[in-house]
Amino acid sequence: MKVNASNELKSRLAHAAENGSVIARDIFAELKKNVDVTEIVRGFYNHFSTKRKRTSCDGFQKIRIVFTACNKDLSNEHFPDRNNPQAPLFPENRVDMEPSTFVKLFKNLPEYPETDMAYFASAICVDSKVTVRLLEGMQDIYEAYDGDNYSPIADDTTSTLHNSCMRYPEKARNAADFYANFAGAKILVARDESNNVLGRAIVWENVRCPGNNYGLDTVSLTDRIYSSHTFVIGMMQNEARRIGILLRRKFNDYHHTKEYVALNSLQETGIVAGQELQLALVVEVPVFRWHKKGAPYMDTFCSIAMKSGKMELRNYEGEGQIANCRTTSGNAVRMMQVCPNCNRIHNDFEKVFCPSCRTSFYTNTVFGEVIKGTAREYKGKVYPSVLFKKGRPIPPFRTYLQLEKLFIS
Repeated sequence: MKVNASNELKSRLAHAAENGSVIARDIFAELKKNVDVTEIVRGFYNHFSTKRKRTSCDGFQKIRIVFTACNKDLSNEHFPDRNNPQAPLFPENRVDMEPSTFVKLFKNLPEYPETDMAYFASAICVDSKVTVRLLEGMQDIYEAYDGDNYSPIADDTTSTLHNSCMRYPEKARNAADFYANFAGAKILVARDESNNVLGRAIVWENVRCPGNNYGLDTVSLTDRIYSSHTFVIGMMQNEARRIGILLRRKFNDYHHTKEYVALNSLQETGIVAGQELQLALVVEVPVFRWHKKGAPYMDTFCSIAMKSGKMELRNYEGEGQIANCRTTSGNAVRMMQVCPNCNRIHNDFEKVFCPSCRTSFYTNTVFGEVIKGTAREYKGKVYPSVLFKKGRPIPPFRTYLQLEKLFIS
């Protein structure tokens, strides 16, 4: 008797193989052999199929795939359903198996490492080809963040994608605005054939590495990967490697902001793929003028700082830090005030100008402090005229106005 497998099982194996599962590829090749089932499968197992085990979650379903097969000796004269062509389909003649048990039924396959087994168990849950692409622009980032575009299924109730704090429309909008128009970042997105998002990760290019011991000047890296299925993480890392991104996060969490692993080798520095690195990193913020409002919760570059009058994102706290992006409300949290006239940093949140500029611009009266000079309207608001030159905001004031947008949710 030849091996018998359902169309759904073959489809899942084909797609899992396409999505990078070595085990799915090997099993699919075994099933296509024109030989007796006993030459490739142990015992009396045949008539293979799959079952979906569902768990309802908030906004999605966890779907776990188990394998099922007939495990009876159909030719045994004592078998109650002997000669009944429907015998392999009766539930009493079938058994359910976990993916690892199913794999071990095949005689000609090698021993696989646990990482391959885990990849297979996850990949078999998605009956679709998955494509990973590097995208940029506010629309692409918004679509990747908006929870309405996510896959309706996951392989775990704790799916980092479906439980992301930035998945709601308003927060997704602020995240997209920030990454595209403030930070100048790109995004790596995994989608299935129905265009559902299965994974996303912000990609940073031209990241500076001050004071490192590896001979690095600038690097590119993928930020934390949010995924509906664990195998998608591997697919996205492989695509990042293919397109030449140097680093990935060592730990896929929000705690370890300085630990990285090299995806590719860098001959001039001696760094090799797989090497672990500890790095303090800085992104010089482009600050495009059309950034309108808000900031996301950030897993890596959560510190916003000022240095020499310019803004930068850092993966560490330190001198010059003016805000952090560790809130889920869709905006940054102010830590220091920046003077709109000179961009000096100070900690008096009740006074916008720094002490030095206040001395120059304010005078004391019997009614309290009063600003000197006139005022003028700019974009619907009134500001001291000293902040303008030839009708335009002076550079420190432009920086101040850009910064203030970060705190609008």
